[in-house]
Amino acid sequence: MEEDGIIEPLGDEDVPERAREVTSDYDPAEEETTFGSLTSSVSGHVWEYGRRYHAFRYGRYPVPNDEEEYKRESLRHTMLKDLLGGKLYLAPIGNSPQKIIDLGTGFGEWAIEVGETFPSAKVTGVDLSPIQPHWIPPNVEFIVDDIEDEWVHERDYDFIHFRFVNTLLKDNTGLFRKVFQNLKPGGWVEVQDILPYVSSDDDTIPPNYPVIKFIAMFKPVLRNKYGFDINVLERLPSLLESLGFVNVERKVFHMPLGEWARDPHLRLLGGYFREILMDFFGAMAARPLVEAGYEKEEIGSVLRDVKAAVSNRRIHAYMPIHFVWAQKPAA
Repeated sequence: MEEDGIIEPLGDEDVPERAREVTSDYDPAEEETTFGSLTSSVSGHVWEYGRRYHAFRYGRYPVPNDEEEYKRESLRHTMLKDLLGGKLYLAPIGNSPQKIIDLGTGFGEWAIEVGETFPSAKVTGVDLSPIQPHWIPPNVEFIVDDIEDEWVHERDYDFIHFRFVNTLLKDNTGLFRKVFQNLKPGGWVEVQDILPYVSSDDDTIPPNYPVIKFIAMFKPVLRNKYGFDINVLERLPSLLESLGFVNVERKVFHMPLGEWARDPHLRLLGGYFREILMDFFGAMAARPLVEAGYEKEEIGSVLRDVKAAVSNRRIHAYMPIHFVWAQKPAA
């Protein structure tokens, strides 16, 4: 069953031949993990286009993993908690989950806070980048791996979580099949992600709106160059049902793009979202668009137009953030 709980606004490609610098600020142990062996071969970073990227499976994920990206992810974490009234998820996982995994954990804030919320649970975060903090709760661990690879780890997870990951994956069908196999009977999966579509309820979006123009620039690049399933959220509930999940639910929040709302809470969320989106657009400009052949001058010009547009309070634009959760049958 789907439900629209809406916040209403007003009214592995090959490594290129070019030289690159690989560095590491991670001190991995030679340990066997549930996803494989974590060694120094996956602990480096690549500096390109003025930003830092993961070295493991180079080029698989074209979003930076540097300090600028940390600030964006941290602000996004704050925005989503504020959106949900302090909650970290919407799935009804109960009060005592014992095994939780966060796929595409990024800098690990969600996994750490969930570990603190459930100190008796084992919480695992998996990401391509070794960028998580060293000082973490004793029940939390982080693994460097590609979540679209074959899983070789233990099963029977109570809760499998994704946040802003699935639109930048190649094979969501295959991945959710693995999720189903690795959940315990009665376990839950939740996806939190954004559909890259701009709308308004009062027709204030002008023709040639720069935000729409910029999205139209990078979406084909992500789809055609990287093979990402950009619009997976549109079909995610039916996909989960086709794989055997039950109790499929969806809530869609219309996130204001900028501080145009009269309601103070929506205005705060819109301010968060404006900064998050501008930083994400900057990440798209740094590597994917340049590698796709766009001139830096053209990218810079559109970005300047975007910044002006999202600061215009007369334009009441929003984008949908989807929360989708589903359960593996109990028997």
